[in-house]
Amino acid sequence: MLSFLVLFLSSQLSKLLLMNKIKSILTGLAVVLLMAACGDDTGTTDTEAPRDELIVGTWQSVVHRQDGNVVTGEGYREFEFRDNGTVLIEEFEEDGSPIDNIEDNWALTESDERIQFDTEGQYDVIKMNADSMTLEYNKPDPFSGDLILHSDDFLKQ
Repeated sequence: MLSFLVLFLSSQLSKLLLMNKIKSILTGLAVVLLMAACGDDTGTTDTEAPRDELIVGTWQSVVHRQDGNVVTGEGYREFEFRDNGTVLIEEFEEDGSPIDNIEDNWALTESDERIQFDTEGQYDVIKMNADSMTLEYNKPDPFSGDLILHSDDFLKQ
């Protein structure tokens, strides 16, 4: 009977030690996962620098959409945002021949989610990082006068 009791207690002790090892392993794994989840994100984010700094420079449109549809066969635009609050907006043919340009003033508003121009109106900043940005804006259709949603993807030059 004593040997049975020793054998029983021994098996229970082994189970308890095994459960403690499993518990320690799971706790360690949880700590590692928690540290990885809370660590610094070194990837490119939409907040690399303040937008009023990121926007300064020359941006060339590479994709133009009207009401969500990609428009091809048209020229492109360049925005040269200056840190003094002015911008040069140039329009070009597909072959790079200049069409028109305008000097304007700009300011970021609405928690840096919108660019307000003096003559061009307001553009919503959909995405912006050091290399690219997407802007949305409404312009009236030249024939009907109805507002058309435009969306342009830009690359920094």
